[in-house]
Amino acid sequence: RSRRAELHALQLDLTAREASFLALRAQLNPHFLFNCLNSIRALIAEDPPRAQEAVTTLSSLLRYTLQSGERPDVPLSEELAMVDEYLALELIRFEDRLTIQRDIQPAALAARVPPMLLQTLVENALKHGIARQTTGGTLRIEAQVAGGHLRLVVTNPGTLAPQAGSTGIGLENARRRLALRYDERARLDLSQHGPLVEATVQLPL
Repeated sequence: RSRRAELHALQLDLTAREASFLALRAQLNPHFLFNCLNSIRALIAEDPPRAQEAVTTLSSLLRYTLQSGERPDVPLSEELAMVDEYLALELIRFEDRLTIQRDIQPAALAARVPPMLLQTLVENALKHGIARQTTGGTLRIEAQVAGGHLRLVVTNPGTLAPQAGSTGIGLENARRRLALRYDERARLDLSQHGPLVEATVQLPL
């Protein structure tokens, strides 16, 4: 039993570090960095203070990503702050093509979540949803506490049909982390609701 417990702990640590690696790899993706640095370059001439702020935000985002594998969970408030930094960088690129809506229940902010979990859902919504829409769209983030569970919902325009270049590695890693940490008490579901795709995570408090 001791060996099984030790193995389970190692599996949890491995999947957490893999999530950190996947997020970092996505953020160091040449396409992401090119867009981000290109936007910052344009801001240097147009709005130097905002350009400085963008560089600081990128640095903070990468630091959080590197450190995320060292902790089993973080308060949702901390994860949301990191997501805000990620979205701030993407808003430079998307401008008015991206609208962000939030419905965060105050009681949900103290809930503990695996680091990079919400960020994975948001990144997936942008990359495979809004970025593929000519007119962009609205990204909606919801967090609610009910019945001893935390429910996270990320909604975006798009389709669940297979897309070229989509591997699904990030979402699969998130599912494995939830299964290892919470057994069958947590789940991650993707569903289509008309023109919208909804990613839902439910996990015990």
